[in-house]
Amino acid sequence: MRISTRMLQQNALRGLRTNLNLLSRAQDQAVDGRRIHTVSDDPVDAAQVMRLDAEVNDLDRYRRNGVAGTLRMSAEDLVLSSVQSLLTQAHNLALSVASFPPGDPQRQTALNQVELIRQQLVSLGNTRAGDQYIFGGGCSTSPPFQTDGTYVGDSKPHVIELTAGTLLETNHTGDQIFTNALGAVAQLAQELQTGTTASIQAMIPVLDAARENALSLQTELGVRLGEVKSTGQSLAQRAATLLDQRDRIRNVDPSEAAVNLIAAQSALERAYAAVAKVLSTNLLDYLR
Repeated sequence: MRISTRMLQQNALRGLRTNLNLLSRAQDQAVDGRRIHTVSDDPVDAAQVMRLDAEVNDLDRYRRNGVAGTLRMSAEDLVLSSVQSLLTQAHNLALSVASFPPGDPQRQTALNQVELIRQQLVSLGNTRAGDQYIFGGGCSTSPPFQTDGTYVGDSKPHVIELTAGTLLETNHTGDQIFTNALGAVAQLAQELQTGTTASIQAMIPVLDAARENALSLQTELGVRLGEVKSTGQSLAQRAATLLDQRDRIRNVDPSEAAVNLIAAQSALERAYAAVAKVLSTNLLDYLR
């Protein structure tokens, strides 16, 4: 078989292009430390890298859900503490004026303070986290409590996906928290207007029950916050493990990358020399 000068040139140029590509890849590896940039670099390992990246993305999504849920629950925790404080104030007001007759100025002063407590409870019921009213259930775009204390939200809890297939309610709805509290305060206000000492004193356990309800919900919330925290830590550890696995597959050892780069540069120099030799030979043949 006769090998023509043209065939020698084509082979030399093909080798040059191959070595240029190898050098480019070696330079990329040396710069970013990655052995795999595209699927064609190593189809089997690239598939594993993509699978691990997908798992890490899922874990990150769950962690973000947990952060969002923690913000909502932390907001509710502060609200529940305020509700208990307001009900304690109402309890103390009832005790302080129970012995005074209807129409007494101190009863009126207490009545005014109870009205302020009611307004504060309504305001707490309309707490927002970002652009959402957190106690409205599924009705989170408008205030769940009217100014008179009427609840116009629903009983649908806000839920997050904490892990695959694990759902968690992130906060209680307004009817669970405020119905008893607002009812007790409204009833106390009525008794302060016309009630007797006995009827006002009878409000004490009602107010205390509403406060205990808020405390019970807060305790339940604390358990959920603890669950989100521990799950978040587990997710972070799992994500770190997966990222280590991915990097071991995808990345190249720095010393190996340096050796590959030197080898690619040397191969390219030889390819340039081969091309130059072929072209030089062709020129001499032409001159003859």
